[in-house]
Amino acid sequence: MKTVKIKFVGKSAGLRPEDNLVCYYLQKNGYEVVLSEEPDYVICDVFGNPPYAYCRYPQIRIFESGENYTPDFNVMDYAICRYPISFSDRCFYLPGCTNPGDHWHALAKKDRSRYDLEFLRAKPYFANFISGHDSEHNIRGDFFRKLNQYKRVEAAGTLYNNMPGGQTVDWLDGSKTELQRKSKFTICFESTCHYGFITEKITDAFYADTIPIYYGSPNITEIFNKNAFINCTDYPSFDAVIEKIKELDQDDEKYLEMLRQPILVDPTYPERLDKALEQFLLNIFEQPYDQAYRRCRAYYPKNHDDYLANCIEPTKGYLLKQRLKQALSRKEKE
Repeated sequence: MKTVKIKFVGKSAGLRPEDNLVCYYLQKNGYEVVLSEEPDYVICDVFGNPPYAYCRYPQIRIFESGENYTPDFNVMDYAICRYPISFSDRCFYLPGCTNPGDHWHALAKKDRSRYDLEFLRAKPYFANFISGHDSEHNIRGDFFRKLNQYKRVEAAGTLYNNMPGGQTVDWLDGSKTELQRKSKFTICFESTCHYGFITEKITDAFYADTIPIYYGSPNITEIFNKNAFINCTDYPSFDAVIEKIKELDQDDEKYLEMLRQPILVDPTYPERLDKALEQFLLNIFEQPYDQAYRRCRAYYPKNHDDYLANCIEPTKGYLLKQRLKQALSRKEKE
């Protein structure tokens, strides 16, 4: 058994190897993964203080994040990211909606032909909206308010919460899935509308047997059947989207026709994606260590790396922002 020493940098505190995507595939292939302060590989993310702390580690760096962040290949050797970047053997596009897990893999096995009027009438809610913050340009909140004028939308996140006592739902305890399953529609708006950035929001809605109302990446229909959900970008305005929702809401047969549609464009995609990701990772770890580096470690790239490694600490950055804010305030008063 080959031992791999890793360190998480910029990841959530307390993360264990068995909780990490890269480590999962290593362990699956017989590797022993050990957390170490003297690692061979650093698995990086955008979180943590100070930012760019991974630049302080000269080891092979693998960027792996679910955020809408494009990796800097001047400082990263490899990346698993949310954007369809093609860069030799250095980057793997893993849409957030396809994270290995029960919800994603269950979609290909769902038999949606069984949905009937009895199933539909068992749904007590019209729609739900679960979010912790608004999206860029406040599009997410604007749509929620507009749809809520037609019929009540259960807002069970922290954003615009309208539940009794401010109650919220969570994916971990199943309460999110339960609420979505009780709803005819689910608002699934991404935080940013960028090509390739598709999160778990639409996956969770499909898993819960509700019709997703989606706004986000233009390539969404490369993965999900365009006839199985409402894609807001197919309509000239939000008013037109809501008219479509009203049509389905007021016609049970039309609603069920959409609900019965196959979810995935290609039912074999989940399995093929898993195998491709596994091969991508094994390519990194099965080659001789010195040959596995991909980033340039000399000249201008090294200067860039060194600069980020020594960037301003968060506390100093906070003080600078406060001073700038005070200076702008004084200028406005003048």
